[in-house]
Amino acid sequence: MTKEFRKPGPGERFQQIGYLLKNTVTIIGRDTDIVGPFLRTAIYAAVMVTTFFGGIAAITLGAGGTGTLLLLAAFALFVYKYFYYTRQDMAQSWLVAETVRGRDAVPGDGRKRVLGVKSQARILGWVSMGFAFISSRAANGEGGGLSAMVSRVLLSALSEVWDLAKHFLTPAVAIDECGLRDGVERMKSLKNSVPETLVGVFGIDIAGGAAGMLIAPVYVVLVMIAIALGFAVGDAIPAFYAGDMRDMLGASTPSWLGGSALSFSWLPLLIALWLSKLLGAILARVVGSAKTIYFTLFYMRITHSDEIAPDIRKELDTYLRIESKPAAENTATQA
Repeated sequence: MTKEFRKPGPGERFQQIGYLLKNTVTIIGRDTDIVGPFLRTAIYAAVMVTTFFGGIAAITLGAGGTGTLLLLAAFALFVYKYFYYTRQDMAQSWLVAETVRGRDAVPGDGRKRVLGVKSQARILGWVSMGFAFISSRAANGEGGGLSAMVSRVLLSALSEVWDLAKHFLTPAVAIDECGLRDGVERMKSLKNSVPETLVGVFGIDIAGGAAGMLIAPVYVVLVMIAIALGFAVGDAIPAFYAGDMRDMLGASTPSWLGGSALSFSWLPLLIALWLSKLLGAILARVVGSAKTIYFTLFYMRITHSDEIAPDIRKELDTYLRIESKPAAENTATQA
């Protein structure tokens, strides 16, 4: 019995992301141009997050017009990111395919390739945006009834299926110029072409949710430090002064505070949230890039195995199985 569409547990996802990143570096080492699309999306993510928090800071400091413009710009960047990330993922997928074919792709090759499939990329961007909305509804669903719980589970499952489908469709469009409908049909038929050694991982949500799990402890640490700094700063910066915490707590004020002032500034907390979102957005792009590379290699292994350079074939199946030992060594160990 195969393990198709198995959902890895938290521990396994951490192992997967570590393995993916380690071997992604090996692939990138063959052609450093592969890292270009990732860098562009990471910079885009940093600008988007910084623009949003810059808008909040500007409004707080009294520059309402500038702050509003920054927030509108951040919203526009947030919407457009689905199309920009899709194009960059396709460009990276094409560069990876060229690399494993043994060819030396030059900077700009990926973008040129995407221009030829821009309509498919645009549709994929729209669908990605739609499923992002579905995912947010699943995460923020209200109500505790049975129907609400079932809806959240279904929406969450649907989002995970789309994440998997998107990462298979990306190389199908970038490499073979498939339309989305043809790509979906091809994805269904790929199951019959998967090598026996790889059947167990076909359909796995590789490292799904790992970025969020990795960054969660950082959120907690940064917020705790920010709260301590907030009390240390106090009312030194009037625009960010939140007031005397004793007044906010009212009757709940602990007796040990006595009559001492407990001024609090929320500027450190704003900075902590900015840093957390910045790190989270960049880490999400790291994981997304690693998954793009992984599924491109999977796609090449299934549909274009005869084009893969001989020097990478031996280690490719081991990488795709997310194992640390070559297949031959595993067989010998089990024997």
